[in-house]
Amino acid sequence: MRWDGLFADLEAQLAQGHWQDTEAEAAEMTRGEQSAITLIDRLRGAVGSPLVLVLTDGQRLELTLSTVGSTWIGGTDRSGSLVVNLAAVAAIDSPLAVVAREPSTGRRRLGIGALYRSLSRARVALVVAGRDGRLLGEGTIDRVGLDHLDLAVHPRDEQRRGRNVRGLRVIPFDAVHLVRSVQASSV
Repeated sequence: MRWDGLFADLEAQLAQGHWQDTEAEAAEMTRGEQSAITLIDRLRGAVGSPLVLVLTDGQRLELTLSTVGSTWIGGTDRSGSLVVNLAAVAAIDSPLAVVAREPSTGRRRLGIGALYRSLSRARVALVVAGRDGRLLGEGTIDRVGLDHLDLAVHPRDEQRRGRNVRGLRVIPFDAVHLVRSVQASSV
């Protein structure tokens, strides 16, 4: 009958419309989920991978990402270990296809101060570079406050001993571009 064909056609149109509604709903949900993804989540998904960072001073930094904090990333490059303040990153020329959220609330809040305190306890000799890429100091972190660190200034190739310390430099966290462990002679 004619009516059967008409009803079948109407049902097909309804089904197609329902499918389009479902697709639009799924696309909207996907956009909503993507809007909740942070750069840190994407960087956490790249742990173990090589990255190319473009820093705010124009420097390109190639490193293998090893750890991610709430406002910083750590890794290694040809010169050794380093920590980069995320605010110093202008762009990342590497795909960040995997998202890995941090399940631990405590680790999610792990700020740069906690990292600096760890470096202080380990008495690691460091080179500290500022926002413009210039050397802020080299030495060992003595103390870490809420928003600054005290760097005992001494030559990078000497142990932190009283006779080697040339002064104390107080450096605000916001001024730090990157921190490199002393294994090489350049920042």
